[in-house]
Amino acid sequence: MKLVTKYILSNFGGRAATREEIDEVCRRFRADSTRTVNYMIHYGFFIRILRGLYYVKSLEEFKLKKAVDAYRAISLGMEKLKLNWYFGLYTSLKLNGLTHEFFDTIFVLNDEIFRPREIRIAGERVKFIKLKSKLFGFGIVNKEGIKFSDPEKTILDFIYVFRYRNVAEERIISMIEDYAKSLEKRKLEEYLKFYPKTVSRVVENAKLI
Repeated sequence: MKLVTKYILSNFGGRAATREEIDEVCRRFRADSTRTVNYMIHYGFFIRILRGLYYVKSLEEFKLKKAVDAYRAISLGMEKLKLNWYFGLYTSLKLNGLTHEFFDTIFVLNDEIFRPREIRIAGERVKFIKLKSKLFGFGIVNKEGIKFSDPEKTILDFIYVFRYRNVAEERIISMIEDYAKSLEKRKLEEYLKFYPKTVSRVVENAKLI
């Protein structure tokens, strides 16, 4: 194993690293940065999260060929970028135990990154959705570094995103009414002040408050 590879694994293993950090290491070892990154990806040391952002496998993960937890890799990457973010929509329905349905896409809501298409991270399909900054800072559960919206915020986000995409109100209501018994009216009323009035109208028409 190359010295630069050993150094990267010992210093970044089990964490996220940016291209800038890898470039700095390569300069110290007088190694070609592009070749090093390509080598690390090719041989499975790096898991690409986004362009210029990688999850670096620990020596244990690499030697034992352990599968990388996509949720953990994404979480470490988002924290590395210091973004406002959380797992939301269908993903948070699952993490909150509100559904047993299988959804093969992980939804990451944040205030900076948008991708028109799903991407693959650690073998999982991932969709990045950008929201306004005012929709962050409330209604978030943090479970061992995995951040996801609570039931109330999840439903309000569904309404917000669906209305933005011009989904008919009747269709939205038919979807969210299945979760009405799991929602706290007090939280809905508290969170609604951050959302447009169009969201409030759907909530009222769905008789959630």
